[in-house]
Amino acid sequence: MIGVRPLLRYPGFVAVSRRSAPAFSGLSNVGFSRFYSTEPEKKKKKKSQAADISQVPVKNIGVMADFYVPPAFMSCPITSWHKLLFRRLGMFVVNTYNVIKFKRETGLKLQFNDWKDTAIEQYVKTNKIFAAACSKRRAERAKYLESQLADVSGAEVIRNLAERADTFPVDSKLSWELVSIGNNPKVVSFNVIPDSNNVTVYVQFIIKLITKQKVVVTVQGQDQTTERSVSDYLVYSMDPVTRELFLVGKLFESDHIRKVAPDDKFTNPKFMIAFTRASGDIYRANPKAVEPSGNN
Repeated sequence: MIGVRPLLRYPGFVAVSRRSAPAFSGLSNVGFSRFYSTEPEKKKKKKSQAADISQVPVKNIGVMADFYVPPAFMSCPITSWHKLLFRRLGMFVVNTYNVIKFKRETGLKLQFNDWKDTAIEQYVKTNKIFAAACSKRRAERAKYLESQLADVSGAEVIRNLAERADTFPVDSKLSWELVSIGNNPKVVSFNVIPDSNNVTVYVQFIIKLITKQKVVVTVQGQDQTTERSVSDYLVYSMDPVTRELFLVGKLFESDHIRKVAPDDKFTNPKFMIAFTRASGDIYRANPKAVEPSGNN
């Protein structure tokens, strides 16, 4: 898989694989320990465990990379279309590889329709609970979000929602309603997350969801209603064995310049932490679309 494997070297992912093959132990019975110190072996084993992700709660696994999201051709210069076509082909290869790896190593069937249905339900629930939280007293908002979204949204999504809810005006009310869903929701990116033995343990996928939403803000008894169409690329982390699935963030269409593989800077732990936190804000605007007027 492109972009995920290097990210598993972060400190803090301390775990032991639940589904990895047993380690080879034949040499330990031959008696080599009488000639060589076992200290290096212990250090090596400790390092391997620190790189494992299999016991990290799946809801704590935020967006692991700036995964490639194929941009619409019409939003890109016509001179780049041939490159975009090849990148779509490359994305198809990446997704196919991950699907094959998933099926071979887990022995489970792909259930895209069920996963998409659950993903949409959780997206709707996340928005409704956020609106309900904003309508409560400020001191109650964060705790309400944490309790109601514990089985729905990832840790970074909840953190970002709590920060946004804290800024909503007191004595105001907010309601959110899903009016309709546009085109059939589509899985545009499917990525397996391996443990330290390179065995699939989790999955992270991206769904393109087009919706029409209605938001009502009530201030001093006066309703301000807004209805708009929204196109989101929602990121979900999933444990395919327990079927736990969490909304962990949002990404945007890639530009016509970048390649399929994420940038090398995603191997930098500090950058990755900042990116994961930012991506957990499902209401943020596309940072590439927000530019100073002087650049126009």
